[in-house]
Amino acid sequence: MSYRLIKLNNNKEIVLDVRALSMLVVAVFATNLFTYTAFKGSVEHIMWGKNTESLYLMDEASNYVEDTETFEEKVRKISEKLEVPPEWLMAVMYAESKFNASVSNHKGSGAVGLIQWMPATIKTDFGVSVKSIQNAGHIKQLDYVYKYLNNVRQRYGNFDTLTELYLAILYPRALSGDYCYTLYAQPTVDYQQNSGLDYDDDGRVTVRDIDKHMERIYPTAFFTAKDGSKMEKDEKKEVFEASF
Repeated sequence: MSYRLIKLNNNKEIVLDVRALSMLVVAVFATNLFTYTAFKGSVEHIMWGKNTESLYLMDEASNYVEDTETFEEKVRKISEKLEVPPEWLMAVMYAESKFNASVSNHKGSGAVGLIQWMPATIKTDFGVSVKSIQNAGHIKQLDYVYKYLNNVRQRYGNFDTLTELYLAILYPRALSGDYCYTLYAQPTVDYQQNSGLDYDDDGRVTVRDIDKHMERIYPTAFFTAKDGSKMEKDEKKEVFEASF
């Protein structure tokens, strides 16, 4: 074996096993290298916000979106600016258009695009034509999605639940009411067009009905908290009731 005698400042001496020390250094280096390699993706996600997992509902979006990578990246950026999980934004876009950016409302309301803007909204909020929205494509339309939702947020406050984000599109004024707030009621045309949302079958569509609808159709997004964590049903109920 190879030993080395080292003198300390207090004239004391210690003996080191050079070979053992070298093996220890190599072992520490190898362990660190393995840890870095194994968890590199997780570290990058924590430090830089990168996410290697496919975004919720991207498989559905790929039916219409050509550049899925750019689309997903932009959805994440917009969600961050709106301070909501990207799962929420994906859910409300799918609910409105199935990600078909050029689709018109099949019930004849005149709404178009990813989140089905009404013609009056397009003219007032964006100053462009309905046709230009339909022809804008997915990536460009996301700019309008952000602009619209940010305008609603500035007027009514931050979105704390998936239901609130959907109401911002469906019926923004409901954001100022409670969970009994009525969006549509018989015998109006609006109720007839949205009667499928009347979960209580009581002749009116309320905020509570919308919440039930989002839970049933989009449970993954519904139980995703504002910070991106997963919630239990009791937690979600508390958040919902505190929001309205």
